[in-house]
Amino acid sequence: MVTETMNPKIDVAGLALVAGLLLAGCAGMSKTPEDAVKERARERLDLVLADDFAGAYEYLSPGYRSGVTLANYQRKMLTRKTQWTDAVVGQSECSGDVCKVRISVDFTIFGAVPGVTRIDSKAGHLEDWVKIDGDWYLVPKN
Repeated sequence: MVTETMNPKIDVAGLALVAGLLLAGCAGMSKTPEDAVKERARERLDLVLADDFAGAYEYLSPGYRSGVTLANYQRKMLTRKTQWTDAVVGQSECSGDVCKVRISVDFTIFGAVPGVTRIDSKAGHLEDWVKIDGDWYLVPKN
């Protein structure tokens, strides 16, 4: 008669793997729309702050991207007189597949006033985000 013996090390490792996968799945399911959109907003801001405008472009809504090419978006971002130096994602409020996210931005304006080479300031604004096919996208105001 042949009997099978189980290797306890393999069983423990297998159980740990299954438990980890279950926990990861549960963590993803517990994310609220407000948390998910804030995460996407933070990712986009990190890309803008790193001057990765091609990466940030992917966070813009498909509708916006259908009317503004990547080259035009990059040109717009590179030629603006303000440069963002830091950004913080604040509160978000969602209703269905639409969210408003408060952003606080530290920025520098170059050559805005004769005789002044730069002005450092901070401002807050609301961003509109929309959920399309499971992902959140920024809907630019202009």
